[in-house]
Amino acid sequence: MGKFLHELQRRNVFRMVAAYLGGAWLTFEVVSGIEQAAGLPAWADSITLILIISAFPIVLFVAWAFELTPDGIVRTQRADGETEAKGPRWLDLVVLGVIVLFAGLIAWQQFGRLPESALTGDDVSVVTPSSTDGARTDNEAEEAPEALSVAVLPFLAFTDDQNDSYFADGLTEEILNSLAAVPELLVTSRTSAFQFRGTDLPSIPEIARSLGVAHVMEGSVRRAGDQVRITVQLIRASDDRHLWSQTYDRSMEDVFQIQEDIAENVAAVLNIVLNDDQRQSMRASGTRNFDAYIAYQQGRELWNRSHEEDDGDQALAAADPYFETATNLAPDFSEAWLMRSDWYAHQMVDLAMENPPDLEAIEVARSEQTRLLEQAWQTADTASRRSIVETNEILFSDNWAKARAEMNIALAADECANDNWLQLFVVLYDDLDRRMDYARQQVVCDPLNPIMLTLLADTHIARGEYEAAQQVAVQLNEMGHLFEAEVVGFEALLGLGLEEEAREMLEPDWEWESLRLSARFDSPEVVRATLQPFLSDEGSWFDLVIAALMGDRETANAIAAEIDARPIPVITLLEAIMACRCGAPFDLEATPNFAMLMAQSGMTWPPAGDSGFPRVPSDPVQEQPTEIVED
Repeated sequence: MGKFLHELQRRNVFRMVAAYLGGAWLTFEVVSGIEQAAGLPAWADSITLILIISAFPIVLFVAWAFELTPDGIVRTQRADGETEAKGPRWLDLVVLGVIVLFAGLIAWQQFGRLPESALTGDDVSVVTPSSTDGARTDNEAEEAPEALSVAVLPFLAFTDDQNDSYFADGLTEEILNSLAAVPELLVTSRTSAFQFRGTDLPSIPEIARSLGVAHVMEGSVRRAGDQVRITVQLIRASDDRHLWSQTYDRSMEDVFQIQEDIAENVAAVLNIVLNDDQRQSMRASGTRNFDAYIAYQQGRELWNRSHEEDDGDQALAAADPYFETATNLAPDFSEAWLMRSDWYAHQMVDLAMENPPDLEAIEVARSEQTRLLEQAWQTADTASRRSIVETNEILFSDNWAKARAEMNIALAADECANDNWLQLFVVLYDDLDRRMDYARQQVVCDPLNPIMLTLLADTHIARGEYEAAQQVAVQLNEMGHLFEAEVVGFEALLGLGLEEEAREMLEPDWEWESLRLSARFDSPEVVRATLQPFLSDEGSWFDLVIAALMGDRETANAIAAEIDARPIPVITLLEAIMACRCGAPFDLEATPNFAMLMAQSGMTWPPAGDSGFPRVPSDPVQEQPTEIVED
């Protein structure tokens, strides 16, 4: 062995290898650094690494067999036993040590990984909490369960292709869904996490504080033909330290295994033990078609726009073909089925408001909505999501026998599942404790979503907790959601009876709020004089609320009866109940169809949430002691 090392030294193999490794490392770093700017394919640095490794045996052979002399490159002469080794021995030993250290580092990177990564050959680094956390205080130990939380920020797409951006969003959401299926792990909902998009973002600790999580995941996606490179990092917010990171180089056919691997790695890093059933649930989440990803994200973008605009029907109609494409490509895509049904629900509501209503067109829309909801129910992966689908169908049906039981399941879920129609239906739900638990859970899941915070504030108001509603208004204001903050804050002041503060809050263009303030504090004569000019003959939910607020119960009942006689009357009546915040804006006896549904449901009347608005003395239907159907 000594003679062999001596011969390696004599032939300058050590120095040649050290020079080659240094040059190879520099070459690899340069290729990785310019890959994006130069428009190189995603696999460019992988090919570079393969070439570097492949060339290494050739370098060894050349270093052994040849040497550089003043006469050029010549074959190395055999040692005659008297030839002295060239160069100082200590330097060669240092070079040998560096080579061994470098080789050991590469071996550790390649094989010192989590099991799945060792099989894939992807680049990964991981820091386990047990090796880095150090000693914890008792208080920190008590808070450990709350630390099992993560937000997945939208992955960056490193191309100008819009489809790649949609693909990145879809992959992010699929990873989010896989993580959400991990027991014990709280995962921030898409709406809040996707607010942190792009490169100009706050620091990771700031993002984590905004979202109320202990960990943040970020990443990037780069596609080139059939190849994709996905880079992921899991960062602990408390010290901004990377706990785990990995780079995946895969074909598009293999991309769906990535979300499973990420979820399992995150669970392992956070010391969450998964059994076989839990792994199967995690792997079954989401879809397995990247074209469906893209179509769904395009539809989702239009769907979001439709619910942010006053007249969003055009955007909602434009979203339908994308959701249809997604469901055609991925028949198990439950969320796409559900969101597609929304367009037909809106069609029914709009058609019912026509004079006269187009009954045939309503039935066509109802049939299509029922078909889509059935597919959404069949493909839903949890009981709460099936209940959300079920409440959508019940809301638009003429049978509410299962309404309360299904809402019991939907509102009791400890997962991040919500729905626009459920949030309208919930205005009738009479278990205010469960309703509050649901609202708080959704705010934890989706802390930056103004809809969730408004749901929480509305629930506080329904319970008469006006000071708590004011605190939500402050939070909305600090987040920049000024409109929602003003609405919630104003309603809280009305509930508290703070007339002066409410009047100070009014602005010239706050017409609706000025009407409500007058109805709450002015004399009946002033209220009638103020509100009467706004009463029309259209029979809308607005007319119903105006009549109720001005104390004209007879007119309110007449409008409610007219609405009740139309197809799909419940949506308009629920909108009036929610907007009025006056308990019962009409008497049940005026709305026999709605009264029948309420009797079937087992829910009580009047709804909670009377903020003290005056009503003409009458004999309203008393709260019905109906049988409560528990789940």
